Amino acid sequence: MEQIRIVKEMREADVRRGRTGQFIRPRFMVWENVPGAFSSNKGEDFRAVLKETIRIVEPDAPDVPLPPKGKWPLADCWMGDGWSVAYRVLNAQFWGVPQRRRRIALVADFGGHAAPEILFVRESVCGDSAPGGTPGEEAAAGVGSGIICAGFEHKAGAGAKGVGFQEETAPTLPAEQTSAVYGARGNGDGKIACTLTGDHQSRVTDYTAIVIATGQAGAEVMRDVCPTLNCNHEQTVAAVQTSRNRRENGDLCGTLQEKENGGYSYNYIHPVRIGETVRRLTPLECERLQGYPDGWTDIGPWTDSVGKLYKVSSDSARYKALGNSIALPPWKWVLKRLCACYERDAAMASLFDGIGGFPLIWERLNGPGSCLWASEIEEFPIAVTKARFDGKSGW
Repeated sequence: MEQIRIVKEMREADVRRGRTGQFIRPRFMVWENVPGAFSSNKGEDFRAVLKETIRIVEPDAPDVPLPPKGKWPLADCWMGDGWSVAYRVLNAQFWGVPQRRRRIALVADFGGHAAPEILFVRESVCGDSAPGGTPGEEAAAGVGSGIICAGFEHKAGAGAKGVGFQEETAPTLPAEQTSAVYGARGNGDGKIACTLTGDHQSRVTDYTAIVIATGQAGAEVMRDVCPTLNCNHEQTVAAVQTSRNRRENGDLCGTLQEKENGGYSYNYIHPVRIGETVRRLTPLECERLQGYPDGWTDIGPWTDSVGKLYKVSSDSARYKALGNSIALPPWKWVLKRLCACYERDAAMASLFDGIGGFPLIWERLNGPGSCLWASEIEEFPIAVTKARFDGKSGW
């Protein structure tokens, strides 16, 4: 409701300045939230979002009907006389991010019918497409040219220092012995970086990278894709799965032995491990999973709004801020299509933005200073946004 109030007041001020029709600012509004917003208050809360958004431009519009049993579809659109509102659920993993992160993206066009074009219409029409690359017909264990893989493998005698990565994806931290590696900077082409890992003998096909969600209800175990990051301090852990003698049962857990320590041995029987243990994702890896520049939340000492000094940017504060933030690639796709509706650079303002994800994307598309302001209510995200944007010339 604060967003609705501010948008209404801005548009009313522009009308008093003499602007009319599609030139009243802001013309567009973007709203982001978790899919749980569909079921909140048995669907009534999301209906309120749609109703209040539409009534910004058409105050007498009829109520938006509640769908049967309050279950909203994953995408829909409303259009009226000179306005449009559309929404859909985006999943970051389909924009090149090795993380499953589903979010509602709602776009309102108060001056035209561009909202469904921004979210739904493809950039090209059906027809004869350009020839693709050579088909990959090898078995799954030996990936061919039909799939682009990113990551690194250990070279015999190289001391785990050999690193190679696919163009436009980024590996995470260097591995020690056996380790999971993730490329996280998708370019929006829908290709997801897969993982290659190696062992002491430099065999890269014997392991499966696993990421395990912790600290939340309905925790997940996923292969080569990270579950959704959340704001809990206990972040996801990464591991490597192997079976007995690297052969038994394929992707299933190897046979447990009768040893007191649960079946551990140096014969590669321990089913989930990196070296000898699993490990948590680091804040740097979480930044890359969201698509942020390295060290974006590592601002060093910072001061809150009442003048209290914090000597370091703690891992817990960084985890929470990243879990509450956006994954950049799908939102870059949305905002880039929105910007295409203009014939000139446009300005934006951002409410409850977290660590400056929307301003970062917008200024990359429209130039330094094109984000007029951003707001947030938690201290550390405010400090991150100030550190990254105050007095800066661009990114």
